[in-house]
Amino acid sequence: PLALLSGAVLLAGMLTACDEGGSSGTTTRDVPISAQVLDSAASFLGAATGKESPLIVDDVVFINSALGLNDVPRDALDLYGDLWVVVRDAYGVPVLDANGCVQPVASEPVVWPDGSTQDTVPMMLEEFMDGEFKCTPVEGYEQYTVELEIGRLNMVRTMSTNPTVFARALQEAIKNINAASSVKTDAAGRLVLVSEVDGLPVEKTIDSPRENLALYYALLKHGRIAGYGPESRGEEGEVIPPQWLEIRPDLDLGALAYLRDGTFGREGGVDLYKGYADLSVMTHNRQEDYQTRLVSYVQYVDDGSGCYYQDREDYVWPRVFGEEAYYGENIAGFTQHADDARATIVFMHNVIQDVPEEMLATLPVIDDGVNPPYSRLDLMEAAAAFIGAASNKGVPLTVDGLVFVNTVLGLNEVEFSYKGEIYGDLWELLRNDNGEPVLDANSCPQPISSDPVATGGDYVPMELDDQGECVIVAGYEDYVIELELGRLNGVRVALTNPAMLDRALYDVVNSINASTGVKLDLAGRLAFGVDEDGDGGADRYQTVDSPRANLAMYYALMRWGKLEGTVEIMEDGTWVTKTIQITLDDAVLDAEGLGYLKRGTTACQGNPDACGSSRLPGGYVDYSAFTHNAQEDFQGVDVSYVERTPDDLSCGYADRTSPLWERVLGSDAADYANIAGFVVQAENTRNIIQFVHTVIQNPVTEPAPE
Repeated sequence: PLALLSGAVLLAGMLTACDEGGSSGTTTRDVPISAQVLDSAASFLGAATGKESPLIVDDVVFINSALGLNDVPRDALDLYGDLWVVVRDAYGVPVLDANGCVQPVASEPVVWPDGSTQDTVPMMLEEFMDGEFKCTPVEGYEQYTVELEIGRLNMVRTMSTNPTVFARALQEAIKNINAASSVKTDAAGRLVLVSEVDGLPVEKTIDSPRENLALYYALLKHGRIAGYGPESRGEEGEVIPPQWLEIRPDLDLGALAYLRDGTFGREGGVDLYKGYADLSVMTHNRQEDYQTRLVSYVQYVDDGSGCYYQDREDYVWPRVFGEEAYYGENIAGFTQHADDARATIVFMHNVIQDVPEEMLATLPVIDDGVNPPYSRLDLMEAAAAFIGAASNKGVPLTVDGLVFVNTVLGLNEVEFSYKGEIYGDLWELLRNDNGEPVLDANSCPQPISSDPVATGGDYVPMELDDQGECVIVAGYEDYVIELELGRLNGVRVALTNPAMLDRALYDVVNSINASTGVKLDLAGRLAFGVDEDGDGGADRYQTVDSPRANLAMYYALMRWGKLEGTVEIMEDGTWVTKTIQITLDDAVLDAEGLGYLKRGTTACQGNPDACGSSRLPGGYVDYSAFTHNAQEDFQGVDVSYVERTPDDLSCGYADRTSPLWERVLGSDAADYANIAGFVVQAENTRNIIQFVHTVIQNPVTEPAPE
């Protein structure tokens, strides 16, 4: 029987109504697609990517499959299941083994059942229905697969199931382009729209990830920036079909005219090769592409003048890439071009370069002289800080997001019973104070409406289908508000591979045990002391900043009420149960008020039933006793940063120290409670991390270089 290919081998998404290039196999057109079109497509894809997530070939294949640019078979759930790095050929097509299975790249060399050492994970055919088989890793080797971390590009999942969202993004991008007087690109290849306000030129970069992804799709699908906008509804409720959109013919595009006109003598976007987008005409030479592009930045210089921060401008090739050469072709070159665009954007966002490393700033311990020293954050507040640290810097955590994470991790003992479920559409819903969905008369959840006027109320109408399942009333699908998880999307992998978090927690505890002590950094993340000179002291503190590790610690505190418990990990190809324990002396932890990491709360000690989170009658985690007040937690804590001061003609920049509660959290003295308070605590962590990472505050926006 034919195997159903898993991992990153996916079916064409719902966005493709008809394929201009034909079905799977090699298709050709008389004129090859312009390399300029592919260059811009790569830049747009890089602009749509999260800053923390470098692009690899598997990412591009996944995106193309989800968008319907690839025409390949898959199991219907693979788009939302495990996505692995697999062995691929020069076109990105998976190289299959003798059973017709993909070959996942192993995270480390592994010993196969036959005794050989390989760089791939062994696969087997497993029957899951009568006469139907699928490929799965040999039992015990699941842990060695390398999951794709697509970061901000996870939004493509929503777009593939709700194409109207995607069409609206294209509509917005083309509308803004057509409102400009001219268009150029910045150092990363993003579009910069030039207009005039009060007689002065104003430049605006298209930096929206969703709009850049829509532009990427347009170039690969149609060969130019063109496509259909969203279907809409008229004043009488009538359906208005999607309208064809393209760049107005009189717009001054200069050398970028190919974005409107496409490739001369050619209709349509990329061809297919064995069902995959054919990028074989693509070449990328990093030096040629970036040696004439300029980028502005701030350079740290300690020359004795006291002015440590100086404005600089340099070419991207030496400044961003250190003159490191790269030349590539086909999908590898395309991917590297996209990732080079991403790296350039990261450089521009970071602004300041070569800042000397300093001792990590940590939250002070409270010692009132009466009670034992105690931490600024208790156990549940630490749990909130850990999940805040696991969140993406640019994607806020919401109550809906926290509920989803808890459900995937099994902390909520509930099941989604409506359209989408765990792996489908995730929407913002009407919820009560406990975070539980408030159901309508049909026992359906009530998605919050993005346009109450269009939907006739604050919620998107739901109904029961022929099978008695809750679905959106036809024509209103466009008005749900999709949930963006950002970096927390990695929790999906934990559903099918829970050992992932066990391994992360095991490694964290080992790092704690090898340290000279632990503290909480300014955001509430865990930091362990590192002894570099062997004198037994902490020469520096290393923050646990891995999203997976922070998610694992959150999971542990919510399950066990501490970081000690039983995990299952793989050693030498065999699953082993380990009891993890913190071996640091109690006195070391108690000096920082962090004894609960080892012993749990007072109520937990000697009473395992009192450890971990409790649940409400409906199965959701009970946060009803949780309260949060940012002023109480962070009053008296300072944060250091660099601020641009254009009125200071001597330097232009100044080192500042301000109360963290005021400068970062906006003097928010409100009291928060229940699950909303827990989310605010997590968001405070994320905001502090984002502030500290930004380094320079209030920078003056520089014009985009030509």
